[in-house]
Amino acid sequence: MPEVLSQLLAEPATALVGEGFTGVDAEWWWERRLDGGIVICQEFDPAATIREIAGRIDRPVPEVETAALGELGLEDLEPVVLTFELPGATETRDAFRTLGERSRTPEGLAANLHRRIEEALRKG
Repeated sequence: MPEVLSQLLAEPATALVGEGFTGVDAEWWWERRLDGGIVICQEFDPAATIREIAGRIDRPVPEVETAALGELGLEDLEPVVLTFELPGATETRDAFRTLGERSRTPEGLAANLHRRIEEALRKG
């Protein structure tokens, strides 16, 4: 029978997350859920993202800010926490694969948000 997240004790769970969720530049952490699952939390700082995108694509910060606020439906530039959860019934090999997929880029969980902002700038 395959091992699932809810069967992992603290050290193996920490090792799984530490080895599986790598390469993300933003501040992130993980928490255990009551069902034995794992939730990955990552800070998303819209202001820092806007500055980074503006510099990378050589667009004025106010233009990128307008696009970001509109595209993401934000009212302000306060940081928010992005999360994704792996239920306790998730097999550890699937959890490891998913963690790797979600941390494939330096933007981590915010990669899609970066893409959406850039697409909005291209369209608008």
